[in-house]
Amino acid sequence: MAQTDPHHLVQFAVRHALARLKTFDAYSALWRAENLVDDAERLRELKKHVEGTQFDFGSYRSTYEIFSYFAVGLVTCLEWHARSRLVDLLTFKPSCIEKKDFDQIKNDALSQMMAYNVTVAHLIGANKSISNIRDYVSVFDRLFDALEVAVNIERELRDIKVDETPEINLYADLDRLFKDRNHLVHEIDISLVGPYTIRDPMSLDEAVIKGKGVIDAIKLIEGHITKHSPESFPNRLTKDGHPEDELEKLKQAVSLLEEDISKKLKAFENDAGWSEALKASRLSQSKEMEFLEDADFLRPIRPLDVRDFVKADYLKGRLAYLSVIRKELEGWDELLTEPI
Repeated sequence: MAQTDPHHLVQFAVRHALARLKTFDAYSALWRAENLVDDAERLRELKKHVEGTQFDFGSYRSTYEIFSYFAVGLVTCLEWHARSRLVDLLTFKPSCIEKKDFDQIKNDALSQMMAYNVTVAHLIGANKSISNIRDYVSVFDRLFDALEVAVNIERELRDIKVDETPEINLYADLDRLFKDRNHLVHEIDISLVGPYTIRDPMSLDEAVIKGKGVIDAIKLIEGHITKHSPESFPNRLTKDGHPEDELEKLKQAVSLLEEDISKKLKAFENDAGWSEALKASRLSQSKEMEFLEDADFLRPIRPLDVRDFVKADYLKGRLAYLSVIRKELEGWDELLTEPI
């Protein structure tokens, strides 16, 4: 029997859950939106330079219709932001998974999940549909409810005015952006193929305004996550909107576990060689990090520098080992404190 390809949800989850260079996160959504705005601003500058020359910039109606497709890219950023943060929440707190999360997920996707080492959280994220502003906001309502953070994202978005226009708020403008995107990718009606006088393509000025609105929305939400979520919450950003230093967090986690284990072993008259093992491990870790930092085969002689990813894998291995040791020690603590 011919082997069939995995379900498309499983394929998506495999690409983004197991990839070494991960992009299914809030930072990628923010970076992409900023990149699109930068493109629109550069094109706007180009338009100024060709004015008054023999070169036309756009059609006789002053713009190219392809600029409307900035809406597609920008809405994808919002979708990516919401779906990735849903995965982060369900990974961080699996008890938040609900029965309705499995609606519309086919049985073959569920049966293939284990075979491809895909988590439930990533499968749910792959299946999540974000087709309007309400869907987008509802993901973060769920996230902040789970983290017990009292914020109202819809109200805050409605309080932000678009391009200093009092009558237009960011929530309504993003809702319009979703509708424009849905229309572009699902329909070819008279407004797209009819006479130019009835077409209404997006201008570069509009693309920049809407793009900055998307950036503002992502930064608003991420600001709350940075401020209120536990430090162990996945893929946190700094106040400046950059990823937190994963290596530093892993080093701190390793150090804290080592200290905790050292304290627990003081309850024994003999630490079973832990002190010597810890000393050797720390020396080994230092040498490993030096080796990886200087490894030419990992450095950017190719497009990507993967040194930090390999360092993180090394530290995750150490963290997993230490977690096993601490768990066994906790078992001894319970045994020793049980009444005879």
